[in-house]
Amino acid sequence: MTTTTVKPRLPAARPLAAAVAVAVLPLAPASHAAWKFTPQLEVRESYTDNVAASTRELAQAQWVTSFAPGFTLETDGPRVQAKIGYNKHLYKFKDANVGGARDSDQQLNAHLHANLVNDLLFLDTDATTQQHSASAFGPLLSNTITSFASANANEVKTLRIAPYLKHRFGSIANAELRYTRDRVETDNMGFGRSDSNNVMLNATSGTAFRQLGWALNYQRQQLDTQSTRSLGGASPGPQGTSNTTDNLNTSLRYLYSPTLTLTASAGYDKYDYDALGGVTQGKSWSAGVTWLPSPRTSIQATAGKRYYGNSYSLNAQHRSRASVWIISYNDAVTTTRQQFLLPSAIDTAAMLDRLFAAAIPDAAARRQAVDAYILSTGLPPSLANSINYFSNRYMLQKQLQASAAFNTPRTSTILSLQSARRDGLSSSVVDSGLLGVTNSALNDNTRQSGASIIVNWRLSSRTGINFTADYMHVESLTVERTDINRSLRLNLTRELRPKLRGQFELRHVEGSTSARVPYTENAVSASLNKQF
Repeated sequence: MTTTTVKPRLPAARPLAAAVAVAVLPLAPASHAAWKFTPQLEVRESYTDNVAASTRELAQAQWVTSFAPGFTLETDGPRVQAKIGYNKHLYKFKDANVGGARDSDQQLNAHLHANLVNDLLFLDTDATTQQHSASAFGPLLSNTITSFASANANEVKTLRIAPYLKHRFGSIANAELRYTRDRVETDNMGFGRSDSNNVMLNATSGTAFRQLGWALNYQRQQLDTQSTRSLGGASPGPQGTSNTTDNLNTSLRYLYSPTLTLTASAGYDKYDYDALGGVTQGKSWSAGVTWLPSPRTSIQATAGKRYYGNSYSLNAQHRSRASVWIISYNDAVTTTRQQFLLPSAIDTAAMLDRLFAAAIPDAAARRQAVDAYILSTGLPPSLANSINYFSNRYMLQKQLQASAAFNTPRTSTILSLQSARRDGLSSSVVDSGLLGVTNSALNDNTRQSGASIIVNWRLSSRTGINFTADYMHVESLTVERTDINRSLRLNLTRELRPKLRGQFELRHVEGSTSARVPYTENAVSASLNKQF
């Protein structure tokens, strides 16, 4: 790993956004699909007995008025598919001076896929702006809870643009060459900003290899990180690190029977971070099986070794007319920024899409039904997941997730369980600006486990009740600290008229402050959401 001073650069958002516009706008007339723009506004009045998630002695009760203008912009054509959603929350407190509370936050989720040259050149681009917890310890941000506290909260922006070529060599092989340029940026100086250039070459066997197939994958990433580190209270200024990663993998698959496929793979991983144990590269291999006992059930499992030790994966799914079951496990070398770019949360829309598959076979109609259902019920976009706390280190993450969804004429229920362990592979010195020298070991090794349940009860076609419960247990394996976070939420949603929805909500939150002192919050709110 090399350390250099990073020269000031122009923000990547502007050139990347310009590149996307230049590439996509000429396609708009040819896409034969209209762009649908839907502005909206939410007005909410809340009362909370602990606006800043403080200890009982310091808790401040507060009336909060929030305004949330936003919009969605989407199209679904043969050449361009895009969906952009944005909203900004503005908070006005009854008391003029409220310590430890945010006055605003914003969310952006944008994705675009374009077919630039038919069956040859394509483009994927994504942009997000979200609020995230900087540490796994302290008050946590949740996608199911509206939090006003500023402690442990930071804004994260991501931008990714990926042009790629695809070509079919008759029935012999399929190939893809992809270049990805991405950026992750936060308002936390200790985590800072990072840019990555990634080249991937992927080749797979064609239809001529029906019983014995093959695949080849190679990826190379150049990662440049800029952050402001604070060592012993002194800030030496912007510091830069540069890392290169190479991953090569080859695999074979053998169709043993119509329902059973055997797999094997071999490869090599090479990283250049400053390793604690001195090992950053080595050979890899795995053997596995894919079993498809029925069209509604699939099981994929592998076992093998990589340079860090034994490696396993599992992905099992089962779907019936009224339920969906999913369980997955994987281990991998990862980073915080990689998790921000490729989030692993269980997507609510994806779960409902599988749940509605039997009743609505058409994919486009099913997607519209799922979007309408989430909007009318007020369900969160994703289920509870492990906390992707800020770290500049390379980590070994082992994660197990299980989820189930059930549908009856009156109710929909989504359950999720997750357990994750993260062990630091690179030196903790790079995190001194985040945690300080005295707390630098807090995120060395952590274990998280959690569960959530969401129940929607449809009282009528226009009225529903949602109950949400979350539980999260976070433990540091190197420092003696354990945090337990719980939340309960109950809301009544009513469609007052077309495109006008009202909601009344009660919530209760328990957790720990950054100083390891318990806190609770109870809140009640009423809101109106209008689409135009």
